[in-house]
Amino acid sequence: MIGRNYLFILFIFFASMASAQTASLKGQVTDAQTKEPLTGAFVHFDGKNGGSVTDAFGRYSISGIAPGSYKLKVKYVGFTEYEEKVTFTAGQAATLNVSLSEKTESLKAVKVYGSANPESEASSRKSEKNADNITNILSAQAMQRSPDINAANALQRVSAITIQRNSGSDEAYAIIRGLEPRYNNTLVNGVKVTSPDPVSRFISLSIVPSDLLDRVEVSKTLTPEMEGDAIGGTVNLVFKDAPEYEYFKANGSIGYSGIFFNRKFDDFNRGAVQTQSPADRFGASYKAPPGYFSRANLDFTKKNAPVTSLFGFTYGRRFFNNKLGFIIADSYQNQYYGTNSQFNNAQLDTRPGKGFQPVISDVANRTYSTQQLNNGLSGHLDYKFDEKNKISLDNVFLYTHLAQTRLSIDTSILGGNGGRVGPGTGTVFNDNRSTIQNQFVENLKLTGKHVIANHFQFDWAGVYSNATQKSPDRADISINHLINPDFSSTPNFFDNISRIWQRNSDKDLSAIANLGYKTGLGEKSSLEIKVGGLYRHSTRFNTQNEYTLRPTATANGVKRPFTDIYNADWIVYDVTGSLASDKANYTAYENITAGYGEVKLTLDKLDIVGGIRTEGTVQGYDTHPVVLDVRSNAKKTYTDLLPSLQLKYKLTDNSNVRASYFKSISRPALFELVPTPTLGQATDVTGNPLVQHTVADNYDLRYELYPGKEEQLFVGGFYKNIINPIEFALNDLSGGQLNTSPQNFGTAKVAGAEIVYSRYFGNIGVSGNYTYTYSNIKTTKIYTSTDASGVTTSVPKLQDRPLQGQTGDVVNLSLLYKNDKQKVFAQLAYTYTSKTLALVYSNYGYDYYQQPQSFLALSGEKQVSKHFTLTAKVNNLLNTPTTIKINNLVQSKDVYNASFNVGFRYSL
Repeated sequence: MIGRNYLFILFIFFASMASAQTASLKGQVTDAQTKEPLTGAFVHFDGKNGGSVTDAFGRYSISGIAPGSYKLKVKYVGFTEYEEKVTFTAGQAATLNVSLSEKTESLKAVKVYGSANPESEASSRKSEKNADNITNILSAQAMQRSPDINAANALQRVSAITIQRNSGSDEAYAIIRGLEPRYNNTLVNGVKVTSPDPVSRFISLSIVPSDLLDRVEVSKTLTPEMEGDAIGGTVNLVFKDAPEYEYFKANGSIGYSGIFFNRKFDDFNRGAVQTQSPADRFGASYKAPPGYFSRANLDFTKKNAPVTSLFGFTYGRRFFNNKLGFIIADSYQNQYYGTNSQFNNAQLDTRPGKGFQPVISDVANRTYSTQQLNNGLSGHLDYKFDEKNKISLDNVFLYTHLAQTRLSIDTSILGGNGGRVGPGTGTVFNDNRSTIQNQFVENLKLTGKHVIANHFQFDWAGVYSNATQKSPDRADISINHLINPDFSSTPNFFDNISRIWQRNSDKDLSAIANLGYKTGLGEKSSLEIKVGGLYRHSTRFNTQNEYTLRPTATANGVKRPFTDIYNADWIVYDVTGSLASDKANYTAYENITAGYGEVKLTLDKLDIVGGIRTEGTVQGYDTHPVVLDVRSNAKKTYTDLLPSLQLKYKLTDNSNVRASYFKSISRPALFELVPTPTLGQATDVTGNPLVQHTVADNYDLRYELYPGKEEQLFVGGFYKNIINPIEFALNDLSGGQLNTSPQNFGTAKVAGAEIVYSRYFGNIGVSGNYTYTYSNIKTTKIYTSTDASGVTTSVPKLQDRPLQGQTGDVVNLSLLYKNDKQKVFAQLAYTYTSKTLALVYSNYGYDYYQQPQSFLALSGEKQVSKHFTLTAKVNNLLNTPTTIKINNLVQSKDVYNASFNVGFRYSL
């Protein structure tokens, strides 16, 4: 024992002696002009491995330096490289602060590779200032500091962007400038991504972990080289690129949803979910017996909600004299959250003297309990053959597993319906559902960039994108009992059980090529010409199969009381399911052929970017099998010429004035052409093969000021003339059946104004934006009136209203605290959205509107050592519900409560 202690003491002694013989160096890297810290600068010794990357406060530290003389280098993209000879003695602890000057690039040079370090706020401001079009950029640093953990929540901090969610809060789509998701384009690394959603062409941004991203680019105007199907704008999710130095970052956290402080988490047996339907397993003619269908996934149990857990890492470096570079990043998010929801069924009141006004016929109280497991993996590999040739391979894979219960108590309140004779009487329905949903999104991109001659550059890309959703054995049971006039109750009976298997897939193959020429026209002028094209072949299919289980009767021919799922007896109403007759089993396709010509002319302070793009579109579908009562196939062909012009005048080195015009389109999603309903919707969502694509003329004006590296002031306005906008309209069919379908509604006008401001006053900062949007469209509705004698008449009447999804006022305001010395950052973020048109109704004056909302979130971080930072995030502090009304009638109300998250971040 004494010998071991002696060896340990010797080890400590010699380690201390060795440490005393080496030196250390620390300091801060700042911008020479603004004195602000530069995040991500690489500090190293020439010819030596290792080094240090500056943290969020511009600080670096290098230890274990052997005595001697070295050449110190500091590199930061966009700034002049710093070099200085330094000498260290044994045991020396040196401090060296470095100021870098911004690098001015010659216009005569052909810029092939390289971009500003995208992770910092300062670099995002620089990219916005230098962009050819009107953009807003959300940096990795801003997302890291914000209260958000996914791209959807982070995006709502950007000017003129709101987020559209569903009742379960598991889907989230971007609305840009008040235009719903269909008018916006979602890209991954500059290329359109396929969608796993069965009824749309956009991707839920809630499945994209924000810690995988370098930045999010929101383009609000289009140049000819950009795809033209973006009337509201384009959201480009840019994943991490290979670094110039060894890079490692990891983060982890745990959290909890406040809604489970007041109730339990409702769960079911996920292992009981059968991955294949009887027809998939045994063939379309197989007659499913009652015993095929499992029971445990309709046995709902209550438990304490597990904690939310998140973990992610990123690692990258370069090899072979910096020729080969790679980066890999993975993010794992296992979230548990819930919603308390009120859903009230509204229908026209046909009773005498009621004037056909909407009335609430049923009130349903619902509780959602959701586990959403997101796993995102991104990888990048590039090889630089020389300064003129480079190829890159990018792959992004996103996986989402969703397990959700929805427990619903539905009470009939319309007089006479379901035995109701007064308050507290009538039929009460329990409608309980379990859902498993697996989504896969993959985007594989191979690109090349080549300088083929003096002033000429050629780049190309081949892209494979695939998205799949599998929803096996969605089980729904409807149970009811009757409360009699004396308030006694009958036993529970079950009406039916539905079991739905659904899967869909969306696949793209794209080829892209561009040729550019750039030359100087004097000291401060240049000319750049680009031509290029794109071809994309898209295919989509949807398959669904439903089985209905109904209770067996007793020997007397009456229903058996329902006690629990394990003692219930049923028969299979349709033993072969709906596969052979289901109208929504279809395949669809879309082929796009595009070409463009673009010219950029720089004349001292004026940049002019203009040109024209042409896009040819072929769309079609076929139902399987052919169904006689619907149009079983259709084909649409159209071509659009899309001119654009971008003007940027540089008032000073830190300010611009921009003006823009561009023409753009919005194609209907492939599902929207198929005149068939999708199973499992609250109302039947049916396509329309006659719906036309949308065309818009877009005008923009913006003033930009960049007083500091993280500071900005934008003031701008926009106007859009939209022909044939597509909106989902709710139709009341015969017998009270509701149907929703996409329709064209004439011409819409959209106008708005934006202001963005961000400024620091010492350690205190203010960041905010305000957007006002006005839209108007005239549509014909059914106007119903009742005269004094009680006679009701219905006539068509024009109604002025905003566009679906359009929000009038959007406010984002953040109070920031940044202390570089203490290495502390905190943010209090507030968001307000005004009333929003949620759904168009066929009767005059009775559209569905989402009510105004206010959100408050808090986040903070404290760097506790060279490598570790502690983090905390709190969301939805105000617990604002999402409420939809028809005039004064509450149609739905969703409550989510606050969520909490604490964790750490490690940086090499």
